[in-house]
Amino acid sequence: MLENVTIFPTAQAAVNMIANEFLNYSLQNRPVHISLSGGSTPKQLFKTLATSPLSTTIHWKNLHFWWGDERMVSPDDPESNYGEAQKLLFDHITLPIQNIHRIRGEAHHQQEHDRFEKEIRKFVPHCCFDWIILGMGDDGHTASLFPGQTNFEDEALACLVQHPQTGQWRLSKTARLLSLAKRITFLVTGEKKAKILTEIANQDLKAKAYPAAKIRSHNGKTEWYLDKVAASGLTNIELTEI
Repeated sequence: MLENVTIFPTAQAAVNMIANEFLNYSLQNRPVHISLSGGSTPKQLFKTLATSPLSTTIHWKNLHFWWGDERMVSPDDPESNYGEAQKLLFDHITLPIQNIHRIRGEAHHQQEHDRFEKEIRKFVPHCCFDWIILGMGDDGHTASLFPGQTNFEDEALACLVQHPQTGQWRLSKTARLLSLAKRITFLVTGEKKAKILTEIANQDLKAKAYPAAKIRSHNGKTEWYLDKVAASGLTNIELTEI
């Protein structure tokens, strides 16, 4: 099911709301651990954050950046989630290098899996992220947790998976690690997502196979930020419109 749904007139309006939350988190004057996602809408977010006034008013030294998943490619590969964030955001702000906790897609798969888990345990208190931003694919996947591949009983913090169509290796946070977060925000925009969102909202049988429908913060807040196009099929749930 969908809960805490906010509908924005445009994808950019949703991005603006999230971007302002980065400022609010940065004003807490403590290390804040934020997990980013890949995709087209996050690119809008990075561009917005890299633009004045947010680029200079956000206290970047207080924010630590992680990723929900990464393709096992080099950082200069166009498919690298980290590479996109670097190009669109990090190159344009003053951020301590130690605040970037990237997944090293160019590394040996299993070795990077083990190193990434150790880094999470070392830097994130109780492995509980302050904020995890997730997207949703056209097949209902989130991070790199795909339908039919996701083991929701996995006690690990990270998992190596292969894309079901391309066979590309990816490293992803597990459902267990995602569920430990204080806050999970699904940012979902575009017409292609409307059908699956409607199935999740109506709790259709199909929706049971979608990992995005199952990811919830166990001790915090789970929310959905949608643009009007993505939310066009939602009728029977409580909505907040901006």
